[in-house]
Amino acid sequence: MNSHKEYIPAQQDLIVIDFDPAIGKEIRKRRPALVMSNAGYSQVTGLVVIALITHATNNRLKNFFVPVVSNKVSGYINPLQFFTYDFRKRNAKKLDLLPTSAFVEVKQVMLNIIA
Repeated sequence: MNSHKEYIPAQQDLIVIDFDPAIGKEIRKRRPALVMSNAGYSQVTGLVVIALITHATNNRLKNFFVPVVSNKVSGYINPLQFFTYDFRKRNAKKLDLLPTSAFVEVKQVMLNIIA
C-alpha cells in the first residue's frame, strides 16, 4: 500500500505546474501559479483553477498585478489571466501558502474586472 499522500491543491496555495503543451500565445514551461479554487473542487474534478505568477513588470496591465508574499516564490500574481488545468497530469507541486491578505487582494482585483 502506498503511504504517500496525494497532493490536492487548495485555495491560497502557491504551486509550480507544467504549462506545456501550450498553443499559440499561451504560457509555456513549468512555472509558479496561485491556486484560486478550493480543495473540494480539486478533489471532485481533478482540476485546479490557477492565476499566473509573472516576473514581467513592463506589462501595461501591471497596475492590476499583486506582489507575491513568499520566501519560496517571487513575482507578481496576474489576476487577469487564470486557467483550469488537470493538476495530476500537469504535475502540480505545492511550494508555499499565500497570506490571506494578499489572496483577498487578488480576489478583489478579479471581481472588479469581471463585475
